[in-house]
Amino acid sequence: MKLKGLLRTIPYMLVVILLTSCWNSRELNEMAIVTGMGIDKASDKDEYRVTFQIVNPSATATSMGASTGQPTISVYSATDRTLFGALRKTSKKAARQLFFAHTQLVVIGEQMARSGISEIFDVFERSHELRLNTSVLVSRDADANSVLKILLPIESLPAMGLVKKAKNTAAIWGENRNINIFELINGLTGEGEVSISGIRIIGDKEEGKKKANLEQTDVKAILSISGLGVFKKGKLTAWLEGSEAKGAVWVQNKINQTTVNVNAEDLEASVAVDINFSKTVVNVELQKGLPIFHVHIQEEGKINETRGFVDLSKGYEIEKLEKQLAKQTKEAAIQSIRAAQRLKSDIFDFGNELKRLRPQEWETVKKDWDSMFAQGKLDVRVDAYIRGTGMRSKPYLQHEDESN
Repeated sequence: MKLKGLLRTIPYMLVVILLTSCWNSRELNEMAIVTGMGIDKASDKDEYRVTFQIVNPSATATSMGASTGQPTISVYSATDRTLFGALRKTSKKAARQLFFAHTQLVVIGEQMARSGISEIFDVFERSHELRLNTSVLVSRDADANSVLKILLPIESLPAMGLVKKAKNTAAIWGENRNINIFELINGLTGEGEVSISGIRIIGDKEEGKKKANLEQTDVKAILSISGLGVFKKGKLTAWLEGSEAKGAVWVQNKINQTTVNVNAEDLEASVAVDINFSKTVVNVELQKGLPIFHVHIQEEGKINETRGFVDLSKGYEIEKLEKQLAKQTKEAAIQSIRAAQRLKSDIFDFGNELKRLRPQEWETVKKDWDSMFAQGKLDVRVDAYIRGTGMRSKPYLQHEDESN
């Protein structure tokens, strides 16, 4: 009986041994950790040029006192008909196997973006090595390869530094949005279009590749988040800048925090209002065969600075500033929608909203949605509230004037 019991337990013991083994393990010193990828269109043939930004372990091991003089990253490129082919082909140049678990960023070259991005994310959904939460940017006036070669001050790993820049400016400035591959795939396969933030090299890109660029206070090249790229049918068609870009992010309900310089009395943009709450509700309906876009924005903020005299202790002064804040927000939202309508690019997901709320009406217009969207009427309403004025209700300049 004991022998029979032992024989029964042997299969279970084998399973436990197999489960606790390291049959698919990889040693750290055999891997090349990829922090950023760049995707460009090869200039002379119908292929992708894929760039990989890889960590130099010895150069980043500051805790061990390493000081090798080499940059913290290395950059490799390969061309192939498919992204996965380029990924594997890089093994001809890199001494270690590429490891993508820590990939933070994908940069798409502007030429690649204008030719179309609908197919390039297929490998990210199919491969277990690549991550869907990777941030995406589009390079402006440069290829993705050049962007990934620029070294950044403060951040030792440039790709991670770029992701922080994208998240930071999206969170506190509001003219850009941080978008990842998963969100992009949903946008490309939905009824609307997508928008992606741009990245631009400011300065001498050749100097920006050198470590000497970081050994001075005034660096020769830096990377800056710049503009919001508008796509149509997966192709980059235009860039939104300034108030148009901020208005687009407002309508998309992606504003976390931003600053609006409000006009007061005779002084233009003289009161800085810090918007710390914003919510946008969109409703789309058809009237007489044409869509009407109802956009309701609610926002709250506080006054952080005034350049002239405004008596903030008076309720009517606050009301005037709230009306001006609502007016400027509404103008920005309308400008952004009008710009998208001129491009016939529904980056606001109005089509998806109509499909969700009124599926039967959507069926009547979905074939001609591009032209329907361009002809749609706007109903934009903004409720703005100023909830605080800081420590002082009257500017100190007024007290100086009174003393004179």
